[in-house]
Amino acid sequence: MVRPILALLFVSALWGSHPVVGQLVEHQMSPLALTVWRFTFSSVCYLPIYKSLGRILKLPRKTLWRLGGTTIFWCILYPLFYYQSLKSIPPIDSLVLVNSAPLLAALFAFLFLREKLRRNEWTGIIVAFVGVLVLAGYRITFHASWNGMMFAVLAALSFAGYTVMSRSLFQQLRLFDVLLATTVFGAIALWIVTLVTGEAGSVIGQLIHLSPTGFWQFVYIAIAVSTIAYVLYGYGLRKLPAAVSSAITFYPQVFFAGLLQWVWLGQVPTVWSIVAVIFVFAGTALMSLRKRPRSSVPLQVGHDT
Repeated sequence: MVRPILALLFVSALWGSHPVVGQLVEHQMSPLALTVWRFTFSSVCYLPIYKSLGRILKLPRKTLWRLGGTTIFWCILYPLFYYQSLKSIPPIDSLVLVNSAPLLAALFAFLFLREKLRRNEWTGIIVAFVGVLVLAGYRITFHASWNGMMFAVLAALSFAGYTVMSRSLFQQLRLFDVLLATTVFGAIALWIVTLVTGEAGSVIGQLIHLSPTGFWQFVYIAIAVSTIAYVLYGYGLRKLPAAVSSAITFYPQVFFAGLLQWVWLGQVPTVWSIVAVIFVFAGTALMSLRKRPRSSVPLQVGHDT
């Protein structure tokens, strides 16, 4: 139980840094170009296991459709909406709104998967979401861009859809098979979009003209955020309910993003930010509590429970 939670918290740290770095990269790349090259580079990371594609394509049609739907949510809708929101609202504001994804994932999982949560898990989700509301009440004002906020909400809906659709895939298939298929199929789909919209030349040119600093910031997004983080997120989804995995991953991002802005940009956290973080981590702690089995048979050491 501890290992998947730690893995998801590390994912949260990587994804918490994502909006800060992503907004810097967007000074030189459009949301479409950043999304296309992000998943193109990420797909290259899976080159050593490309032989698995043959086995994946032989899967039942129902599974392939689910892989396709997961790909659309993860590689196209979520990043495009998310990056578009960063063009008009601050990173933490976008995170606050995207952090509604766990509650949406819980709702979708209940409606479509009949996935039930324990009382402490529901309580943890609600407590953590209170922290998000505290920060939202402080951060978001009537001067904020409503278009940016709308795109952030659409990003939250997209990620909730990805979490629910991918959970069964991570349980049924090999972890790297799911990541390989969705990443490669996503990269292909994105390039088709650029060709259909006539943006291919612009997308290629934006990568070529990146500054050295911008290029390494982009590489961080492509490898750390898009590859390493999703491997660990898939591992967590196999061990924990979809809503809990999403909550542990999403809610602490506000803390990590605020910390990065403090260290990197010199923006000191406010009292309200600290209060929000307390609620977020209290909720995460509640979600990690599970009743021990009452069986008299001792548990095996070295395995997650």
